[in-house]
Amino acid sequence: MTPIRTVRRSLLATAGLLALAAPAAQAIDRCPEGAAPATPVLTGQGVLESAIVDADGRLYYTDTTARELRRLDAPGAAPETIAGGIDAPGGLAIDERGRILVGQGDGLVPGLQGNLRPVARLLRVDPATRVVETVAAGLQMVNGIVRADDGAVYASSDVGFGIDRVGPDGTVQLRWASVFSANGLAIDRAQRHLYAAQTFQPAAITRIDLRDSSQVRTFATPPLDGVAAGLDGMTIDGADRLYVAAQVPGEVWRVDTAAPRFCAIATGLRTPSAVAFGHGRSGFSAGRLFSVGFDGVIAELPSARVTGAALAPVPAAGAAATPADGPTAPRVLLTPARVTVRGGLVRFTPRLVLLAADGTRRSVTRRLVLPGGRTVRSGRAVTVRVAPGARTLTVRFVLRGVRRTRTIALRRP
Repeated sequence: MTPIRTVRRSLLATAGLLALAAPAAQAIDRCPEGAAPATPVLTGQGVLESAIVDADGRLYYTDTTARELRRLDAPGAAPETIAGGIDAPGGLAIDERGRILVGQGDGLVPGLQGNLRPVARLLRVDPATRVVETVAAGLQMVNGIVRADDGAVYASSDVGFGIDRVGPDGTVQLRWASVFSANGLAIDRAQRHLYAAQTFQPAAITRIDLRDSSQVRTFATPPLDGVAAGLDGMTIDGADRLYVAAQVPGEVWRVDTAAPRFCAIATGLRTPSAVAFGHGRSGFSAGRLFSVGFDGVIAELPSARVTGAALAPVPAAGAAATPADGPTAPRVLLTPARVTVRGGLVRFTPRLVLLAADGTRRSVTRRLVLPGGRTVRSGRAVTVRVAPGARTLTVRFVLRGVRRTRTIALRRP
């Protein structure tokens, strides 16, 4: 374990002792579904900070010990390193082309330093090509990140005094919202509010108006027994219920945003740091909730399964819906995500697929515009000449009256 993580765990342990000294009060109730023991999926990893699942049911997570972004294609599979050499990797999100956004600089030192001289970065990793780029620099910290439908990314600092915003063009707005010790972040389905879990203070979840960041208010607080819970990573389901990792008690709590109230949906964990809903029909599939922790364990939380309208929104994973589609619209995928270049040519059959929240897919036929202005109907085989050294092939099309662009990764044997 890194010295930075040791210090932060010590702070959380101190919070736990303070909780024991608090006056007797109501403990966190179990959720009506119960709080069944977690089912380990993978053990023996390093200190795990964040997790996210793409539309194809593949789980990505950050291992701060190894300084890596890793991927697990399904429970029982071997983890694969997608990017290495990431100093203090933090939060995770997925952009509109399925690339993984990773925070760099999620540590106590850069976090404290970030209050005066921000040094953290937001990285972008292409899982197909493994290319790592810097999207934005000069952030306070990147403990938790979340991406809105308009392309803006919000980044938290659990030892800082504000949430930063990175615009779609990479412009950084420091302390966009004033929230002390913000950690896990989540956005509701209507794209109206940003929720932030707070760590090194009496446990609380704060709500920020995305249209007016001066509108910040405490949204939910647990009973007194939970004030020193050390809230960490957070996610949200399709019914706008929040799920947050509570490190000190080793639990995951659910909060119904319609009537703010905490209940424990999972217990018996060791220092859980983040939670993520599955997606798709295979692998880490739709409706299932997974946790990662500082103890190097990835686990499934069986009591937290959801169905129907409560299914969590599907991340971009290659093709996010645009704001014009609305919050409940299916995601638009272009397949294949990657093709092989042979002799300067690629031969493939492009297909457009609508991906619903429950993982069901439906093919649609549209006119696709390839590089050079050539057109082809989706579902028909095509051969395209690509430039030497090109890494991607861009495809344009119109769907539901919206002009869209998707990118296919190119690989060479």
